[in-house]
Amino acid sequence: MKSFIKICVAALALQTSGHVFAGGEGWLTDIDAAKKSAGESKKDLLIDFTGSDWCGWCIKLNDEVFKHEPFMAGVKDHFVLVELDYPRDKSKLSEEVQKQNAELGEKYAVKGYPSILLCDAGGRPYAATGYQAGGPEKYVKHLEELRAKKGERDKAFAEAAKAEGVARAKALVAALAAMGLEDETVANFYGDV
Repeated sequence: MKSFIKICVAALALQTSGHVFAGGEGWLTDIDAAKKSAGESKKDLLIDFTGSDWCGWCIKLNDEVFKHEPFMAGVKDHFVLVELDYPRDKSKLSEEVQKQNAELGEKYAVKGYPSILLCDAGGRPYAATGYQAGGPEKYVKHLEELRAKKGERDKAFAEAAKAEGVARAKALVAALAAMGLEDETVANFYGDV
């Protein structure tokens, strides 16, 4: 009986720790904690919007990429990993996490699963992707290519800041379009631009 209680306590601790294990150890579920960690470590956020118990492509991405050491090794220096899950079995998540995920799904204008967003430490997205075949090494290479969009975004914004009037507006529109994000996502995060 004591060992059963220990197992239950351990399971409860894991469930409430802010870590989720669908993608393996090291994925946060609390966006505020993830932003704080990213800011402190000067990393970006990799946010996985997933349906862990029903979405075939999400499960495939997790099994083929996220669970493997080459993926974890390839992203550890650049990203804080965040899993925002939308399971059919709501008992897997606390009401607080369900509420947070619903709000973030709307804010980031998620249209399908899996949706992978690369964001700066403040949570502002600069690239989006989803499932990619080829395994963890190929996926890490894909993410490295997408990370370049952040530098391009920042450079384009800096150049636009030097321009005026219509030239500035055109430069900003081009910079926003180059990220390839949903219009709603751009409006939610770049309204000031």
